[in-house]
Amino acid sequence: MKNDLRLTTHPVLDLSMDGRNRVTITIDGTSLEVLEGEILAAALWLNGFISLGHNPSDGSHRGMYCGIGHCYECRVTVDGVEDVRSCLIRARDGMRVSLQSFNT
Repeated sequence: MKNDLRLTTHPVLDLSMDGRNRVTITIDGTSLEVLEGEILAAALWLNGFISLGHNPSDGSHRGMYCGIGHCYECRVTVDGVEDVRSCLIRARDGMRVSLQSFNT
């Protein structure tokens, strides 16, 4: 994982990554190494994928906004299934992710 932006220490939270497996996912043909079971939106964000698509009407960026599945701004295609909310799915080995453009 290049330029890993994860917090590694915190005064209250246990952020230990000991024993967590690293897995490979592919986003638009680019392989990324992420932590198994990590929320997909976070894994993408931490690897520099801040914009997860564009609105075709005005070109505005779409990405993780609410982080709890209500806004639908973080939708991606996962293993051929469109409109998957990346904030609600965990990364798994071999996952294929594609960015989307949205009409609404």
